[in-house]
Amino acid sequence: MMSLKEFASRLPSLPYEMIFKERMTRDATDLFKGTSHVAIGTLFGALISFVFTILAARILGPANFGDFSLISVIGTIFALSMSISINPMILYASRTRDASEQTRIISTAYVQIAVFTAASIIIYALLSSPLSQLIGIPVTLYFFAVVYAMSISFFMLTLNSFRIFSKMKAYALLNAGQSVLVLVVFLAFIYGDVRTWQSAASSLFVSYVAIGVISLVYLRKHVTLRFDRVWSKKIAHYARFAIPGTVAAACMGVDRILINIFGTTANVGIYSAYFVPSITIALMLSTIANAGFFPYASRRRDKRSILFKMNRAAPYIAIALVPAFVVVERIAFALYGSQYPFSWEIAFFFSLAATSTFLYQWYNALMGSEGARGAKLTSYSSIIALLVLVGLDVALIPLIGILGAVLTLIAAYVIAIFYLISQRQMLDGAEAATQETGAG
Repeated sequence: MMSLKEFASRLPSLPYEMIFKERMTRDATDLFKGTSHVAIGTLFGALISFVFTILAARILGPANFGDFSLISVIGTIFALSMSISINPMILYASRTRDASEQTRIISTAYVQIAVFTAASIIIYALLSSPLSQLIGIPVTLYFFAVVYAMSISFFMLTLNSFRIFSKMKAYALLNAGQSVLVLVVFLAFIYGDVRTWQSAASSLFVSYVAIGVISLVYLRKHVTLRFDRVWSKKIAHYARFAIPGTVAAACMGVDRILINIFGTTANVGIYSAYFVPSITIALMLSTIANAGFFPYASRRRDKRSILFKMNRAAPYIAIALVPAFVVVERIAFALYGSQYPFSWEIAFFFSLAATSTFLYQWYNALMGSEGARGAKLTSYSSIIALLVLVGLDVALIPLIGILGAVLTLIAAYVIAIFYLISQRQMLDGAEAATQETGAG
């Protein structure tokens, strides 16, 4: 008879064996263990972040919560020019086990990002007036978005560096620490009777910078002022293909900007109230899944077999996620208060959008792990998704408002997923390379 300890150790492999009809391999087990560390920390952090969001939504109200949401959306777009070297840094540094080479790659990427950040801040400051008018926001909110971009870029750079060394416990702990800190700082503002969107945004700034500094201290032996021209060119080569797609992916938040243009800031707040317990949680789940999966896939050459397993698992994931998102949305709206009207119809479509978002990020991570070719492919998929999003948003938001925006999200991600799967022949090159290496 199986002991309780043996059952606990076998429990994670049961769904794997049911779906794929095979024993869980050692690589898959190691990936699960690393992912489980991220999951524990991220889920704890998500719970704290959820409390922060509920408090912000209740205290600020739809209009001010809409302003706060616009800061994060616009700041994420601005952060692109500051953080473009992060993914190639993870990709190339994960592929080597030479500590000296890893340090050269990481240090080079850090120097690049420092230069990009400084240049971006100057450009955004000089263009503040025309850009704020184009986006349709006050200059004050615009500059808060710039500060958000700088702080989240620093946080993501330092935190994601832990993924290179498979230090998933530290990654998870620091990720959770950021969530705790943002809530503590926001509660301090509330205690001081400072209840504005500026206080909510400032809480995020403080938490991102503080955790980034702690991470940097921990990683100090891997981060030097050493700049390697060879690796700089390789990182730039990857980034050159990734930039269009990365820009397109971040600009998927343009739906809230368009809602603000065609509607009101309060509409943005209500849309964000649905967005947080659905799409944001889907992105969190994809962060958990891809934190270990992207470096793992980057090291593997049998990517076609990985894709096959992903296709087998996708329907099961969708069946589990769709009702789960609806339940979470209903709970969230019960906590938001009467200022936020709830619709089962909109909640259901947001759950479909969230599930599509998770699956898209998952497939995107696999394709992106195939180096520069993968970066080019994921760029195309992101551009396709953005074009669908903007085209349908402009047509549907003026007609049916928030419902039009969420229907557009579903269409954009589903089309992008099918595009990625249709390009699966790209993964054959990796397997062929492995066979040639083995034959040699």
